[in-house]
Amino acid sequence: MPATNPADAQTGAWHAAARRVRCLIAKELAQLRRDPRLFGLLLIAPILELTILGFVVTNDIRDIDLAVRDNDHTPQSREFVRALAASGYFLVQPLAGAAGRDDATLVSGRAGLVVTIPAGFGRRLAQGSSAEVQALVDGADSNFAVYGVSYLQKAARLFSERLVRAAATERIERAGVHLPTVRAATRVWYNPELKSRFYMVPALMAQLLMITTMLVASMALVKEREEGTLEQVLVTPLRPLELILGKLLPFVVVGAVEVAVAVPLMIVVFDLPFRGDAGFLFAVSGLYLLTTLGLGLLVSTLVRTQQQAMLVAVFFVMMPFMMLSGFAFPIENMPRAIQWVTAAIPLKYYLILVRGIFLKGTGFATLWRETLILAGFGVLILGLAVARFRKRLD
Repeated sequence: MPATNPADAQTGAWHAAARRVRCLIAKELAQLRRDPRLFGLLLIAPILELTILGFVVTNDIRDIDLAVRDNDHTPQSREFVRALAASGYFLVQPLAGAAGRDDATLVSGRAGLVVTIPAGFGRRLAQGSSAEVQALVDGADSNFAVYGVSYLQKAARLFSERLVRAAATERIERAGVHLPTVRAATRVWYNPELKSRFYMVPALMAQLLMITTMLVASMALVKEREEGTLEQVLVTPLRPLELILGKLLPFVVVGAVEVAVAVPLMIVVFDLPFRGDAGFLFAVSGLYLLTTLGLGLLVSTLVRTQQQAMLVAVFFVMMPFMMLSGFAFPIENMPRAIQWVTAAIPLKYYLILVRGIFLKGTGFATLWRETLILAGFGVLILGLAVARFRKRLD
């Protein structure tokens, strides 16, 4: 009987393992198709949320309700009110009635700012003196208050500059002299209109990708254990590593489909610029999926039920990732100790990558550091999760 070639035996073993993994992947995909709720949770829900929340996740505040009480009734005061309305930030409404109840306008929510123009406002401006107006701001929402005050100060400054230029021009022409001036010609790159949605929507895609792949992966594995089907799979010729690959690879396919659908959606619906390389985006998204699936697998080894998997995933992974990754709050504004903690958040690096690819068109030559860090996190987290999962199987 001829001796068996070790290389041929090894190749046959690899082919057999690949065939077993393919069968398990086909079984998992068929199970996803037969479960409409899970299929909708994986594909339809993230796209709907991206479409809806994409219009919501913006820090731009416009059309602030501004109530104005004009106690001067001069051309200057009326011009100031028109300047506020023409600024594009405010919806101006006049105030009538008793002046002592202006705070009730803030309490009722009919306006976020109340501006009172005092008597003598026009006379002081005509004399070349400074004039003040009173502004009451609803500070219950600090973000709204900061923007509202900033917009009001900007509108008042532009109005003042227009008065100063008119007076200076008249005096200069009368004196026949010319004064030197300096102007800053600014040009905003990558986001000329300064739309915060361009910054937030790619981050929203990353967040939804993490939620769907990590949460569903962890719950699917726990569900197998709850229903007793995991033990049935273990008596098959599948080895632990093959079982893990067969369970996780379908979610890699789901994640790739989500990215493939989300990118055109963001470009068409939100007019988001895409200046980078699509291949590089899918590559770094694959590295990101290593971390999310690894976290899902790790969670499944720590809990016994699907409810526990959801609680652990939401409170101990998703919330810290969202708060500390720069998704909603700038990392530079966090305390120094917290900034060190953010270095251990994989989502932070994926956000840098996806925002750079979309808005700046940067590639690996520029983002190599973040790419390698994300790859390191993916291998480390998935490796730890696989080791713990195999230990529980054994």
